[in-house]
Amino acid sequence: MTPSWPGLRVVAVILVAVLVLTLAAPARAEADVLTTIAIVSLVIAGVIVIAYLIVANLHGRWADAGPVLLACVDSDAAPRTCWPVSEPPAAAVHAPAPVVQGP
Repeated sequence: MTPSWPGLRVVAVILVAVLVLTLAAPARAEADVLTTIAIVSLVIAGVIVIAYLIVANLHGRWADAGPVLLACVDSDAAPRTCWPVSEPPAAAVHAPAPVVQGP
């Protein structure tokens, strides 16, 4: 879509510049401590609600994915190093333990 008016970009740049200057130098606001605490509390509550909704929305996708398989290795250099795998390797099938008979 092309603009039909050639001066549209100039007007848009001027409006953005006015908006930036207005936000950069706001008028002096007088607020007591209680009002400031109330505003900060509302902002924090809003952030918590938004974070909760994001996690709740993503949890459904994670729950539908099924179990996550991990392959882990213990060593002296990096204890308990794990990474996700898509399916268990064929060599992971354990053979039954040999039966040891006593004397």
